[in-house]
Amino acid sequence: MRRFLTTLMILLVVLVAGLSALVLLVNPNDFRDYMVKQVAARSGYQLQLDGPLRWHVWPQLSILSGRMSLTAQGASQPLVRADNMRLDVALLPLLSHQLSVKQVMLKGAVIQLTPQTEAVRSEDAPVAPRDNTLPDLSDDRGWSFDISSLKVADSVLVFQHEDDEQVTIRNIRLQMEQDPQHRGSFEFSGRVNRDQRDLTISLNGTVDASDYPHDLTAAIEQINWQLQGADLPKQGIQGQGSFQAQWQESHKRLSFNQISLTANDSTLSGQAQVTLTEKPEWQLRLQFPQLNLDNLIPLNET
Repeated sequence: MRRFLTTLMILLVVLVAGLSALVLLVNPNDFRDYMVKQVAARSGYQLQLDGPLRWHVWPQLSILSGRMSLTAQGASQPLVRADNMRLDVALLPLLSHQLSVKQVMLKGAVIQLTPQTEAVRSEDAPVAPRDNTLPDLSDDRGWSFDISSLKVADSVLVFQHEDDEQVTIRNIRLQMEQDPQHRGSFEFSGRVNRDQRDLTISLNGTVDASDYPHDLTAAIEQINWQLQGADLPKQGIQGQGSFQAQWQESHKRLSFNQISLTANDSTLSGQAQVTLTEKPEWQLRLQFPQLNLDNLIPLNET
């Protein structure tokens, strides 16, 4: 037993010494410029990192940054900005001065999907090829670029289409994982407070981005939601369901299929699609196998 404990202590000392030497010998700021260039070359977004990068050893070997932002080309506002970012990296590649990112963690982020954050293409800019622009393999020596996991916590999502009113989703928690073919799974939860009403939503599913940005499909395997507040029944409205969604960039079309939703004791099924032209065009094919308006619309008290 004593020999086992002695061996364990020796291994622990070697591990601590190795990590300490690694932190001293490898400066995470050496990767800063290369990260910025690779993000710009592969996605067209401008990554900005404020402050020095630093190591965080326990419980996961990570690189910590201060404020960060991600801005599309020509956009007036960043698509993503966060107070801090954490990159969980693999240990062994660092021994040969290589960086392999396993997970990106953003906390306190603000994600804006608004006209101000969209890329502005100049008139003489070349048209991108039809092929998928997502990288499949890295041709750069000593660099593992694809992120297998993304985690967002305590964040805000702002959505706005054209001149419509902004919708803000707070308390966002997002966990995404993907394989080398850009197919993955995700979990999302958030809260919307608007017009004295409170909507809480959570969902999980799978996504296929192998042909992004030309085509993006997702299967929402489970969605749960609850709506409470003004002009609603006292018990509120809650439900669950599932559906499939597809975005077609060439047609600017968002489609929903195999819709199956519940709201209190009412049920909804069918399909829908919207084409985002100057005036959005909707096509709906919905059925209500069971509909109880008494539990959806509050009765006027006299």
